[in-house]
Amino acid sequence: MRLNRILAFVWGWLLIVVFVIGSVHTMALNENFYIQRYEKMDLADSLHVSQNDLNKSIELLLDYIRDDTDSLEDTITINGYTKNTFNEREKSHMVDVKALYQNAIGVGKVSFVCLLVILFYLAITQKKKTVAYLTKGLLQASVCLILVFVFFGIWIGIDFTGFWTWFHTIFFSNDLWLLNPATDFMINMLPETIFYQLVLSCVLMVCVLIIPCIVFSIYYQRKKAPIGFEYEDHIS
Repeated sequence: MRLNRILAFVWGWLLIVVFVIGSVHTMALNENFYIQRYEKMDLADSLHVSQNDLNKSIELLLDYIRDDTDSLEDTITINGYTKNTFNEREKSHMVDVKALYQNAIGVGKVSFVCLLVILFYLAITQKKKTVAYLTKGLLQASVCLILVFVFFGIWIGIDFTGFWTWFHTIFFSNDLWLLNPATDFMINMLPETIFYQLVLSCVLMVCVLIIPCIVFSIYYQRKKAPIGFEYEDHIS
């Protein structure tokens, strides 16, 4: 039936959305991801701060985004002078970042619930054909995902700065994200190279999650789809 094919395609995209948001949550909110790169880049020395202060600063940011704390108040010692870690502009930008993250988590939760609803509906109405529909829907959604990855992959490889600027203009309604390295510590502790590695790490994690699903779906469609499924799919 056409409805079942549509639901299966939607299910495939919902699974992809859950994987993407889950990957971002796992990688972007992992303190060790940043701390390991700080040490490799020797960033603390180049910023004239202690490694402990630098690590403490990223931990504070991530705690705030996770809503584990409602304040970004702290101090840091730079070149022997103690100052507030983040100024008002940086704090205001982080309000937007936190809202974006919390909304993304909300989308992920809703997507997961809808994914289960479709799964249960097809399981009840289609019984043995459920997996056949879902694997076909996932393959169709994955073709779209591959096209998206290719497009953005080429863009990121050629001009990550342009991509990152576009991302901010799409998801933020103000220019608070335009920080000044001379006055704003946040942009110095999170240089573009770290975001570049973060994006690549998130994409890699999505691939690690989705590729086994794609492989299984191809196998199932070729070898295990119930007899009559393809016939019914063509005449419906």
